[in-house]
Amino acid sequence: MGFQCRQFYLKDDRCAMKVSTDSLLLGGWVRTDGVSYAADFGCGCGILSLMLAQRTHDTAHIDAYEYDGAAAQQAIENVDNSPWPSKVMVQQADVLKFVEPSYCYDLVIMNPPYFAAHLNSANSQRQLARQGAAQEIWQPWLARAVQLLAPNGRIALVAPQQALASIVDATHAMQTPLAIIRHCNVRSVPQRQPYLVLLELTRQGCEQELELEELTIREENKYTDAFLQYTGAFYLRGTDN
Repeated sequence: MGFQCRQFYLKDDRCAMKVSTDSLLLGGWVRTDGVSYAADFGCGCGILSLMLAQRTHDTAHIDAYEYDGAAAQQAIENVDNSPWPSKVMVQQADVLKFVEPSYCYDLVIMNPPYFAAHLNSANSQRQLARQGAAQEIWQPWLARAVQLLAPNGRIALVAPQQALASIVDATHAMQTPLAIIRHCNVRSVPQRQPYLVLLELTRQGCEQELELEELTIREENKYTDAFLQYTGAFYLRGTDN
């Protein structure tokens, strides 16, 4: 079993975290203009890396880092079977410890492990994927991303709404503070409160005026135009309203 996108197919049976709306939204929402080098922290089956490969120019390069061995191997196989095997390099590695490349990243993208205050799981592999080795991973992951960023590089992430305060605290606590430049609240349906947040961040001093967005996934039992705008290039069901 797997997930069929318009231009590639993903197997995720060996990954603790399966393909989800979270990643589909982030991969379609993030801006990719001017991206020559990108990193995917905690790539899982490789969905975000392959979405970036589809959306970036032919000579762009994406490094995908995944700690779990089974997930990393599955990401390698998904990349090899995709239209862009030469654009994506998957490494089994700890995000905080891999050898830094000789280039800087224009974009670091992550659908990171959520910490224990928000999600708990009886499944140890799933718990590792969602929580990481530490209870709080936002500050170390963001700090690591900043180390690898090009001067005007960006970090993009998706997280539960209840994690937003921790993320903001982490951006202020780092040696190189970050500024949020795009903030999108995501609702499943109009009558419910936002449950996800999509963020783009950059170093303080490089920021631009903050862009605030609201996105609803479904309305009146069909996908909204906003959801289709970001996911239609990938999601086969996107036109099946």
